[in-house]
Amino acid sequence: MNRPIIYTVGDSHGWHTWLQIHGVKTNYVGGPITMHSFGEMIDKPNHEHLEGIPLDAIVCFCLGEIDCRCYVHTFQPWQATIDRLVAKFHRAITWCTQGRNPKLIWTYFVVPPVRNAIESSSYPFRGSLEERVMYARYMNKKLKELPYTFVDLYDKYSDEDGCMKESVSDAHVHIENPNFLIDWISNDALYTIPR
Repeated sequence: MNRPIIYTVGDSHGWHTWLQIHGVKTNYVGGPITMHSFGEMIDKPNHEHLEGIPLDAIVCFCLGEIDCRCYVHTFQPWQATIDRLVAKFHRAITWCTQGRNPKLIWTYFVVPPVRNAIESSSYPFRGSLEERVMYARYMNKKLKELPYTFVDLYDKYSDEDGCMKESVSDAHVHIENPNFLIDWISNDALYTIPR
């Protein structure tokens, strides 16, 4: 049986870990890009992010971490903001995946940076650490409600406080160790991923 190729679509979270996994191709949307800006792309006439991706491929959308880290806190009430972000994200995915099997559409979880991550002056952290963890957890809850396969590895990659574990990170905002992700993908009978 031929295994579908996995293509990721997103910002740096859509390639940083994924590049280490055999059989994955990354489509870098550009960055930093937010779930908000991706959701707004539905209003543009040309949506090129899936150009060249075969219809029988898996497409995994990897966006939302920057929103939770840098923007959600500014737009209160935060639950309503995340509800709107995910709804527009859903509409944009639906629009750009027309003609594709919904079972081959994945969305990727959000995990806050490691506890001692250094802020970028261009993308300062908004809200306390506890608040940003709360935003990420709620966004994951809403992503899980969408009619797509949700790559849910938050508990594997987060520590007891809900931040990314230092041991699996690049010591900043990205997951470095792909092993939990490889295990998750390998649970699908279609896959046997070499380590």
